[in-house]
Amino acid sequence: MRTVLGRPRAVGPLWHATATAIALAVLAPLVALAWTALGAGTAHWGHLIAHVLPLAAAQTATLLAGVGLLTALVGTGSAWLVTRTDFPGRVVLQWALLLPLTVPTYIAAYSYVDLLHPIGPFQSAVRALLGVESPRQFRLPDARSMTGAVLVLSAVLYPYVYLSMRAMFATQPARLMEVARLLGEGPWGAFRRVALPMARPALAVGVGLVLLEVLNDVGASEFLGVTTLTTTVYTTWITRSDLGAAAQIACAMLAMVALLVWLERQGRRRRRAGTVHAMRPAPR
Repeated sequence: MRTVLGRPRAVGPLWHATATAIALAVLAPLVALAWTALGAGTAHWGHLIAHVLPLAAAQTATLLAGVGLLTALVGTGSAWLVTRTDFPGRVVLQWALLLPLTVPTYIAAYSYVDLLHPIGPFQSAVRALLGVESPRQFRLPDARSMTGAVLVLSAVLYPYVYLSMRAMFATQPARLMEVARLLGEGPWGAFRRVALPMARPALAVGVGLVLLEVLNDVGASEFLGVTTLTTTVYTTWITRSDLGAAAQIACAMLAMVALLVWLERQGRRRRRAGTVHAMRPAPR
């Protein structure tokens, strides 16, 4: 600990004991996971490597890429809209855009599947408008798919990017955008060449948090028919009763999480590239 003047201050034994207890409580699950993984056999690894892990790794990478890209687009666009434009209801909208964070991903998955079911209210209304009676004559693609998983998870998780980008856009000085416009850039050019490069660290932070949430998800991914590494850990443990193999897969995922955390921290460190001045809505 340090005083206000920055000089070191002695810490009592109670602080040391408390910090040690907290550190042990945090590290205990990781130590138990590593211990279980090291003590496990390799009886099921032949089957897992041949038939399970390639599909799980490919679908995990696809899901991460899709959700990361879509949340970046939606979060950045919505943040730009509420910070750089002025329109009726803007204040309400900037808070309403946070509401998806209150919905668990698996609840959102169940809701969207029921809403978009072939005999659900949405497709029934569309068929009524088109004059079609049977679902066999018209039906939308199945929501329980990779595309559906990307859309559902993105709809719930984009506020992480939105929050980060809104904070960054709100603190960018308006004069930079005005200078870009005076130099001949249009609204899109000023955004692409000035605002977005300055906000890239915030974008990295928001997308990093989204990817961590996607890796952490089990219920929504499994319900939507996507085989991720996380669902593979669950099925290996429960279905195959192989806790050791599940722990080994989880350790591999832990390395992925560590990489994402490192990337997020790198983005946070570079965040100083954005200057912190008051921002007013830029001219449209």
